[in-house]
Amino acid sequence: MAFFVKILFPVLFSFIPFHGLMAQTVTNIQGNSVQITVSATIQGAIELITIQTLDFHNNSDARTLIEMNPVTNPNAGKMVARGAPGAEFRLNYLKTRELTNTTGLGVIFFQYDISANDIDEQETSEILDQEGRPLTFNDNGEFFIWVGGSVDLSAAQPGSYEGEFTIEIEYI
Repeated sequence: MAFFVKILFPVLFSFIPFHGLMAQTVTNIQGNSVQITVSATIQGAIELITIQTLDFHNNSDARTLIEMNPVTNPNAGKMVARGAPGAEFRLNYLKTRELTNTTGLGVIFFQYDISANDIDEQETSEILDQEGRPLTFNDNGEFFIWVGGSVDLSAAQPGSYEGEFTIEIEYI
């Protein structure tokens, strides 16, 4: 029996829409699979570019809990936000998202972790919480974001799971 998890990352901003889509599927030894899909909706003067999607291949053994630390794991998803150099902004997201089985009964929960840095250096990035504290674009107008998290497949019913993860970025 295969599990299929699809997580959508639309990113919301404030003016002109743009969509991009990338996907990554991982299957563990038991045949369970997780698919992470990343997309962005970009509006206004902030641009978000997906550099790397989440890659669970090295985390996909027989475990039912699949985890990825966005600070230490080089397979974490990576994005760069581009805006006005030195401008302050807020980044908000919901940490826990419910994924619903589209082919039967059941839900699973994906716990997101996001780390960020104003330089392209993952190992010195810091975990962001939902407090929405002010962040600042660097002198080049860039801000780097790494996305990881965990999902527990131990109680998952066979099927195809879908959900949505939203990051909101706004100037302040």
